[in-house]
Amino acid sequence: MVPESVNENPLLLRACRTTALAKLDEGRPMRSVGQGKGVVFAEVPVSFGLTSGLNPIICVRLWFLYSGFLCVSAVKGFIFFKANHMNRFVFLTDTHYWTNAPADFSAPKMLTCGAEIHEAMVSAINAIDPDFIFHGGDFLCGGSSFDLPTEVFEQSIRDVRSYVDRFAAPFYGIPGNHDCDAQTWSFESFTEAFDTPEVLAVDQVSDKLRIARANVFIGDTKQWGAGEWTDQHDELLREANRDAMAVSVPLLLCLHSWILPDGPVKEGEEGRGCVRGAARLLQTVTDCASICVVFTGHRHLNRITTIRDFLIVDTSCLIGYPFGFREISLSDDGWFSTTFHRLTVPQASEAYGQRDDAGEDAHWEGQPHHQNRDILIPRLRNLLS
Repeated sequence: MVPESVNENPLLLRACRTTALAKLDEGRPMRSVGQGKGVVFAEVPVSFGLTSGLNPIICVRLWFLYSGFLCVSAVKGFIFFKANHMNRFVFLTDTHYWTNAPADFSAPKMLTCGAEIHEAMVSAINAIDPDFIFHGGDFLCGGSSFDLPTEVFEQSIRDVRSYVDRFAAPFYGIPGNHDCDAQTWSFESFTEAFDTPEVLAVDQVSDKLRIARANVFIGDTKQWGAGEWTDQHDELLREANRDAMAVSVPLLLCLHSWILPDGPVKEGEEGRGCVRGAARLLQTVTDCASICVVFTGHRHLNRITTIRDFLIVDTSCLIGYPFGFREISLSDDGWFSTTFHRLTVPQASEAYGQRDDAGEDAHWEGQPHHQNRDILIPRLRNLLS
């Protein structure tokens, strides 16, 4: 039989067919002629054809032709992979760790299973081996809603830091509204443990990608629980855009809170979970052609929205259903790919299924196209073309 690899290569099939026809023209009999992909070809066994009835010299030539074809294919495949996978990274958010949490609070959170979930998080993300890892905020359960004592909050910070230190890839993050001390509304302990932008920081994560990390909790977090987009944020982002455009490098913007509401809003309001000044921020992103994707968390659900020629990607919480994170790939030819990975957390999953308020799974996980999707981003293609 002809090796299957021969059937899969049009170049070798053509060479075999040419040899077969030449032999027939010369009046020499063929030992075997078979069908593959609808094309007649001469048999080329692994033994170099020494027992096939073909001229051994011809078979050796065909074998070297095939070997060369494989080498060229391998090199081309490697070049294609390198050229079309600019960066591959992980985005996770809303991990809400509380050391020895006494309750789970509202769905989809499973705070009492925090240790199991964080152990699984480290293992799953390291197994992917991303270029870098980005956390969208709410590492903890401070701020409003939970009323943690300061000593419990600070112990939780130490515990979370120990998990983050086990990541193999570079780690970046921003604060969320629950990363402040519930008793003082201060982010000081958090910023001592994690690199936190004062307002907006830009990191060069590779020669072809930058990320802009926005801290929208620089004002009164108690009053503005979703944070504020201020004049200072706006000026710094526009400056980052000018710098990125000058060298044709894509920019990703990351902030904790949403930009787009998920329903009708009254005039003068932002919408549930949206940063104060969301409309202005959306206009700024629209104006800044280097910003290809905006990443957010906060509302604990998966959603992907195409706006003009860029994307806004919202991601569900890791501490609760669907217990996952995004793997993101950006290619040199402008493609954005996202795969949503679910953690293997049997205890947390079983406990979640027994909750009375569990039931809205589709709401939290989003539609399939909000979890796994390939999208061509015009801005990304234009910058890198």
